[in-house]
Amino acid sequence: MKPRLLPLAALSSLAWAQTPEQLVAAGKLDEAIAVYQSLVRTSPNNPALLLNLSITEYKSKHYKDSITHAKAALNLQPDLLPAHLFLGASHLDLGEFASAIKPLETVIASNPNDRNARLMLGEALLETGKPNDAIPHLKAAAELLPANTRVWYTLARAQEALGQSASEAWEKLSALPPSLESHLHAAQIHDAAQRWREAATEWQSALTLAPQSRAARVGLAWSLFRARDYEAAMTELKPLLAGTQPDVQFLYGASLLNLQQPVPAIPYLRAAIALLPARVALGQALLQTGQPQEAIPLLRAAAATDTDGNIHFQLFRAYQLTHRDAEANEALAEYRRIRAH
Repeated sequence: MKPRLLPLAALSSLAWAQTPEQLVAAGKLDEAIAVYQSLVRTSPNNPALLLNLSITEYKSKHYKDSITHAKAALNLQPDLLPAHLFLGASHLDLGEFASAIKPLETVIASNPNDRNARLMLGEALLETGKPNDAIPHLKAAAELLPANTRVWYTLARAQEALGQSASEAWEKLSALPPSLESHLHAAQIHDAAQRWREAATEWQSALTLAPQSRAARVGLAWSLFRARDYEAAMTELKPLLAGTQPDVQFLYGASLLNLQQPVPAIPYLRAAIALLPARVALGQALLQTGQPQEAIPLLRAAAATDTDGNIHFQLFRAYQLTHRDAEANEALAEYRRIRAH
């Protein structure tokens, strides 16, 4: 989506050498933001100024700030559709998919042919586990944006999530020039076949085309992790650590754990405790750092998912170290049973 600033005729009489619109056009986004911030301080109840500040912040990838000022504009003018659009877009780019849905639905309810809102709403619905709801919006977006690789990629994913044939959408994607989405698709095919190094190459190509793509960066980190290149995986994850996404925190912590660094791994694994693999890894880290009593409930909760016996062996060690001999014997017997199959 290409941000479009609303014209403000009043700016022509101000003392700046360039209006903020001119600064944006020249790519001087930080300077434009500073000018808009000054204007907003002078006229805090002007929704157009707040909207233009939000749009400029969105374009400069300051998504949290963009959300703040889009909401401020909507408090003053609730029917300001561009503010709804950029509010939804900012939530989407932050990975806050559920929060993106309502503002984008508001845009489409008023303007069903808004192609950007259709595409983004489809993406948000898909990422929140609602592929059936996403498909009508993505099909509408495909009619409005037939040369957009993002449309065909997202539509194919939604169709596959429902067990439908996605061959037409994938063919449409492959017929277009190489793109972020075509590399993402190729990487996912390699990952599915456990070709981790080939997948990493495709993720890296995707990231070269779109350095800000969270999906490409996390996908690359996963492929490197599975290829046991833990240090490289951590390097890719570092730009994302300031966020709170549990998958990033888990993967970084698990990499540290696999590098035999359980102490620094623990805070990251705790931050990802909502994920079952993170609970298992945290249990292992606690066990390795002399905290078997705290490790036991984490490992026990995951025991039902144990497919290779590793969790039961860790549980055996934890019980053994806490002198719970009967439970240790049970865990060891289950470990042997799993390994025998």
